[in-house]
Amino acid sequence: MSELPVIFTDLDGTLLDHDTYSAEEARSVLEKVTAKGIPVIPATSKTYDEVVEFRNSMNLTHAFIVENGAALYVPVDTDIRCPMGSKLFEGCWVREFGVKRQALCDVLEALDMSGSYQFKSLTDMRTSEVAAITGLDLASAQRAQHRLYSETLDWRDSEAALTTFSDVLTGIGFSVSQGGRFVHLMGPNNKGIAAQWFQALLKREVTPDVATIAAGDAPNDRELLEMADYALLMRNARGKPLMLQRSGPTWLSDSAGPIAWVKGISDILTSMGWDI
Repeated sequence: MSELPVIFTDLDGTLLDHDTYSAEEARSVLEKVTAKGIPVIPATSKTYDEVVEFRNSMNLTHAFIVENGAALYVPVDTDIRCPMGSKLFEGCWVREFGVKRQALCDVLEALDMSGSYQFKSLTDMRTSEVAAITGLDLASAQRAQHRLYSETLDWRDSEAALTTFSDVLTGIGFSVSQGGRFVHLMGPNNKGIAAQWFQALLKREVTPDVATIAAGDAPNDRELLEMADYALLMRNARGKPLMLQRSGPTWLSDSAGPIAWVKGISDILTSMGWDI
């Protein structure tokens, strides 16, 4: 048990139930894990406001990654020094890897993408429409719309059109990624880059014996799962697992959501010598 596990986890469809957005069935294990000093770090497409709400509800206190790796927030009371190039925000220091949302909107407008493809941005919808699409309550839907580094799209065109759309935007340096529900346009960031950067910082600041565990289910989790020492590949709501190329230890869940997450994470920690 010489290694310190650090758990990077996707939320929707992974730690959270796909339909209810609840992680209640994982609460007791989350409490046990954090009591042992194992950081649980959400790495999600969700916004800062959404993740803060989730962390408060589950009593998580460590770092978190938002908007598909666009920014990493580290509470100042974690005693991890704020590196040069970071900034302070609401009790955290922040490392930004993405570009501002306005730049993404300008690119979509300049290329007339809305005239060529059928999609609608969450930020352009009424909050009631977001709630209807996602099943969120109005307050949660409003938090989902408060995006700083990405443009989240309800894709209403074909898969072939999405491929062309992606090729155009990635060809000029942006990223297009699919989550469990939406398509995400962002800068050249992803969850894996942010997690790798933070892993290196933890090795310098905390202990060189950091072992990363990653849990995720969707294409926007691919880089996170590929970079981790241990991966928990979650079946998505359709039951189809993501195809990975990694050679390291990989667990495949039986299903989606918090019960499967608990089993997978517990099995990985047991294999590392941690009794949860």
